[in-house]
Amino acid sequence: MTASRMGWGTAWRLARRGLDWRFRGLRLLLVCLVLGTAALAAIGTLTGAIERELASRGRVLLGGDLQFTLAQRAASDAEMAAMRALGTVSAGTRLQAMARLPQGDDVAVPVELKAVDARWPLYGALTLENGRKAGAPTGMTAWIAPGVADRLGVTTGGKLRIGDALLTIGGVIADEPDRLSEGFSLGPTVIVSPEALAASGLVQPGSMIRAKYRVRLPAGGAAVDPQALADAFTARFPVAGFEARTRDKASPGLDRFVGRMGQFLVLVALAALSIAGIGIGNGVSSYLEARRGSIATLKILGAESRDIARIYLLQMAVASAIAIAAGLLIGVATTPLLGRALSGLLPVEAGVVIDAKALLLAAAYGALIALTFAAPPLVRAREFPAMALMRARVSPLRTRWRAALRTMGLPVGLGLAGIATLAIATAPQKELAA
Repeated sequence: MTASRMGWGTAWRLARRGLDWRFRGLRLLLVCLVLGTAALAAIGTLTGAIERELASRGRVLLGGDLQFTLAQRAASDAEMAAMRALGTVSAGTRLQAMARLPQGDDVAVPVELKAVDARWPLYGALTLENGRKAGAPTGMTAWIAPGVADRLGVTTGGKLRIGDALLTIGGVIADEPDRLSEGFSLGPTVIVSPEALAASGLVQPGSMIRAKYRVRLPAGGAAVDPQALADAFTARFPVAGFEARTRDKASPGLDRFVGRMGQFLVLVALAALSIAGIGIGNGVSSYLEARRGSIATLKILGAESRDIARIYLLQMAVASAIAIAAGLLIGVATTPLLGRALSGLLPVEAGVVIDAKALLLAAAYGALIALTFAAPPLVRAREFPAMALMRARVSPLRTRWRAALRTMGLPVGLGLAGIATLAIATAPQKELAA
């Protein structure tokens, strides 16, 4: 065998014959890569699933295609007419209140009182604990959140007093379609009609109320840019104090939280995978040490250093590819469990999700980590002459650190640069990632 004859095909045949398919000596590499890649795949897939759910359910989460909010006042007739010109309008009022039992004031629960008109919800449906779908309450009926029922010890058919209004509990809320777009509140929700809100006597001059107007665009409105309509509306009433939101940004607070949480977890998993790279390097070193005799024999038969690097690089590539594939499968299988655990907190379905971008990114990270930390032992193995390898047991191999730095610096530097570039390029907040 001569160096001129050893191409990639020959190197692959030698690598395949010399590879122990039970991966003895490479199991540490496999375990580190499997766990790191699985963590990255699960985090990326879950984050992507939540972001897609936010985008696809924007209308339901917002309660409309557009939302206009006013503080401490209701919209004027001219403002209402302008909103109605855009589409169907559902008006509502939000304020903080105290809910009490009708027979006394001993126990009071802070609640978010949410008065909605008969058109609410424009998208989606309210679901009660008995599975019944419901719309807006009428008269002096109220839908209450489970927190109110638990703290006051009331059930469906019971009575509740908010302000001067005596309300009948029509049901306990299981799923409120626009809950995530409401933002922070100091207590659980109580949904009532405008008549019940008026009867409570809580809306007075100076009351801390928020008037919300959701707009459903006419049929065919999906092709219309809601942001352009919102900008035109606020430009028409520049000093009115409207805060506009569109279906594309139904819950900007949650969107920011999910994005930052996902980025933070990816960086944590990447840091853990990088630390596991030490184990990868040690595993590859042990593997090559056990094959010292084979390397020396190949060199005596005419294999050059680059041929040795090709053979064992191919073996590392096979082991890494199998580990990365197993990690991706574990990550995909873990995502439904995470989705089920977080289904009550975040808008995510508890099913299998395949996010090609997240999986490719996890695989790229795994491959770069494996290449970076496997490079030093591979370079050391190819640099030693055959006779030095043969007599290594009686005369230990020695590496001069300056020579090692020259030979290992390029592959390790390229690997680390690739990891850093990939992390920064795919991060929504590039300064934080850097």
